[in-house]
Amino acid sequence: MTANVTEVGLNPYSELVSRISPMEFEIFCFDVIKAYAEADGLKNFSIVHDKKIKTHDGEYQIDIYAEFTAVLVTFKIIFECKRYSRSVEREKIVILADKIRSLGINKGVLISTSGFQSGAIEYAKAHGIGLLQIIDKHIFTIRASISYERPEHVEFIRQSPPYFAYQYSGIHHFPNKKIYPTIYMDTKLKEKIMMQYQLPKGNQP
Repeated sequence: MTANVTEVGLNPYSELVSRISPMEFEIFCFDVIKAYAEADGLKNFSIVHDKKIKTHDGEYQIDIYAEFTAVLVTFKIIFECKRYSRSVEREKIVILADKIRSLGINKGVLISTSGFQSGAIEYAKAHGIGLLQIIDKHIFTIRASISYERPEHVEFIRQSPPYFAYQYSGIHHFPNKKIYPTIYMDTKLKEKIMMQYQLPKGNQP
């Protein structure tokens, strides 16, 4: 089942799928989470790929499992990586919420190569589940191919990671907060290109 016309109107990227291989996707998700944790300065942060956890009602396979410490408390997070060719349905978020309850996890996040249907977004918001969409950088940077574009801007796009990670915040149907590349990563890349093109400060790509 795909997103309806109304959803596509609200979020033009809801049916736009990043063409990334399964292995690339999991590695990229892993890198995104690590970069996000470093940017937030999380203490005692640890992360594991493909972890199995046993509970009273069976064994669960977790795509990515992470822990960090804050106010002397260890917080546990699980990440589901869904390489889908369609918008994620509410049912997938319900399953993740049930897994969180069974495992006694503090937070769950679903990362997808596609958008999310409105029901999925609403359920995730009501149950405190994070939603991330991996988006091909060229979707946001089509202007880079225009002939009169500044060469340093084109170079910035060229050297950026191949995919961006955007978070769905609040009730919006559009991913409205970029979390990867981080602000620090963008700043370091801009500084590198400024030196490469001998640009003065304030004239960043």
